[in-house]
Amino acid sequence: MKKIISGICILFLLYSCNWFSSKSNKEGKSENLEHALMQENTKKMKRIFFELPSPIEISLLIKKSGIHYQEDLLNSADNLSGYSTSVSRAIALGVYCADLSYASLNEQYQTSIEYINIARNLAESLGVLRTVDQEKIQLLEENVTDKKMIVDIISEIYMESSEQLREQDRYKLASLMLIGGWIESLYLATQSLQSTDIAHELLIQRVLEQRLSLESIKEVLKDNKTDPVISPIYKDILDLEHLFSESIKSNPDDENFYEKIDFESFDKLVRKVNDIRDYMIH
Repeated sequence: MKKIISGICILFLLYSCNWFSSKSNKEGKSENLEHALMQENTKKMKRIFFELPSPIEISLLIKKSGIHYQEDLLNSADNLSGYSTSVSRAIALGVYCADLSYASLNEQYQTSIEYINIARNLAESLGVLRTVDQEKIQLLEENVTDKKMIVDIISEIYMESSEQLREQDRYKLASLMLIGGWIESLYLATQSLQSTDIAHELLIQRVLEQRLSLESIKEVLKDNKTDPVISPIYKDILDLEHLFSESIKSNPDDENFYEKIDFESFDKLVRKVNDIRDYMIH
């Protein structure tokens, strides 16, 4: 009887060791898979961050092109209450940061302060806690024409939100914030320019260069295309890629910049950007 009990105990111990070993191996594989996924997400995040121009950069180019500020291009502050999900808030944060850059570089100081507070509220609703100190906001309100401080605050909100979301392994939201800012900047640029105005050549060229950013954007959206909010954006980005290609003629030897552009396709591109942006903000 003792031998039987001893045998059972040995079998039990062997089974237990094997079970724990198997469990440990599974956990190890799971951790390795998770680590690999995090590394891949980090790589994608870095790529999209460095490939997309900042909202400040595009807004500065619009201003340098001699184009007058148009307040009706901004995403209305009234739309804020409609952003109730983390996905819509992340996109909206990018959009408002782009609008904030556009307003501030055009000396629209009261609008800038309003949009700074909107951006801070959105960031906090996403769990981004370290954006801009309230003391700095109060100081700005006392010195509303301090353009340097406004630009510094925009950079803080934009960079800190992106970084914190990445640190929290919320890569999708961080990427959507950057994409929202990119689309809004592209919208501001395409709605501001006149394709036949030679003074806008540099801005048109910069718009067309954005086709180089599409690969990293597609990659992020493709990973999340099952999301009902993201799926239409992904399809529109594929259409946008096609229009970018059609807008540039195949003959690169033309010295005249305007001879290289198919303006019928470019006008379609402008309309498609408008459609994507309209979907994003509503």
